[in-house]
Amino acid sequence: MESNFNQLKVYQKAQEIFKVSRAIACIISDNKNVMEMGISNNYNYHFAGEIVSDSLRLVPSLAVVHNTSNSSLRLKRANNIRKSANRMLIKCRKLEFNGVKETEFLNLLKSEILQFENLFTDWLNNLHYKKDE
Repeated sequence: MESNFNQLKVYQKAQEIFKVSRAIACIISDNKNVMEMGISNNYNYHFAGEIVSDSLRLVPSLAVVHNTSNSSLRLKRANNIRKSANRMLIKCRKLEFNGVKETEFLNLLKSEILQFENLFTDWLNNLHYKKDE
């Protein structure tokens, strides 16, 4: 198992997802912050803000999964990570449905999320195997 958390591919992909989601949110909302997007009457701002919020949850949850030996806590956080990734994909589709013009960026984000899900599954399976030895 890799000892340096920030060197993990799944961690780096989570960081990339945050960067891309924040860039998309800035473009869609004319550089509003997440709080402003959350209280806006514009649905696209709302969805973009929620994507950023979900992406922001990935790294701390990965850290908990990585550092805990409690299997029930690991499983709970792993499920939360999967839910966050799924919510981001759903919000991307909602933005597309609402006619957001930045579809190439949304496609990039969806691709990053799908790659993350694959990396996460592989990493989690390996982590469970290593911690259970």
